[in-house]
Amino acid sequence: MKFGSAVKVDSRIDPKIIYQQQKINYLNSVVPPYFFSMREECLLSMSSRERSLAALNMEEPDRVPISPLLYVQFPSAALGIPLYKLASPLATYPIWKAEFETFKMFKMDAQVDGAYDVIHTKWPLPFLHMAASFLKLPENVEIDVRVERKDEGKIWFKRIFKTPKGSLETRCVLPEGDQIWEKTPIISNPEEDLEKIKCILEGKIDLEGYERVREAVGNDGIVKVMTQFPLNFWLGYRDISGKQSVIELYRKPDLVKEYLRMYMEMWIIPLVEACSEHQIDVMWLDATYLGFINTKMFREFALPDLRT
Repeated sequence: MKFGSAVKVDSRIDPKIIYQQQKINYLNSVVPPYFFSMREECLLSMSSRERSLAALNMEEPDRVPISPLLYVQFPSAALGIPLYKLASPLATYPIWKAEFETFKMFKMDAQVDGAYDVIHTKWPLPFLHMAASFLKLPENVEIDVRVERKDEGKIWFKRIFKTPKGSLETRCVLPEGDQIWEKTPIISNPEEDLEKIKCILEGKIDLEGYERVREAVGNDGIVKVMTQFPLNFWLGYRDISGKQSVIELYRKPDLVKEYLRMYMEMWIIPLVEACSEHQIDVMWLDATYLGFINTKMFREFALPDLRT
């Protein structure tokens, strides 16, 4: 093989071999062959953890970290783990572990979630995102997850959040061979449900599970805390489709802002403070649903929290 030449890859070859061929081809194309030892030293002078932290701290890493966001479908396909074992009330396999094994398989710089437990067995994902794993519920609040019915290759689940102010209910469906899909929002009556959600968020934040993940990952990567941006929480869990939640930005702006203020003061700020004290590696705020709103709504409902 000539240096700088293309490598023809058979798609049936193991992904590890494909990656190695591509890496060798790239190195040969940009660095003269007599600097082979220098090329290897360049790749290995930092651990994945050091490399990622250097980039996050705006320092110069030995190379650009390769840490794509792995949606649950990717580890499922790469490792052969059924989706329901990762993302459903029947889950048995921690997502962080599946992410970590996938990053290692493809020789990338791991950036895994810090939720140590199998979070989908209890929490609906859009509520607090994966960081729900760190919320220890108050003694007067409990979550009851039960099978509601089975039909046509689907299992329907009901989650009931029992609080001193009343119950919140949400339903989700697990199609055969798939992950869980939320079907009804946890906020069904905004005027009545605010106090119930406050009861849930009165719990304490405990990052013990995060540290267990970080210890397991070691120098092979970094560990993130991931939760919802306040407006993302409203848009994603007031209404699964996003339609009603956007309409209420116009019709009930004061009530929406009360929800956003509650979420920021009772969840985001305490979580950020705990993460800062614990010196976590990195924190992600999911703002996916902000694409649903226009510029005016962004300025009114999102920008104040971004500035905070």
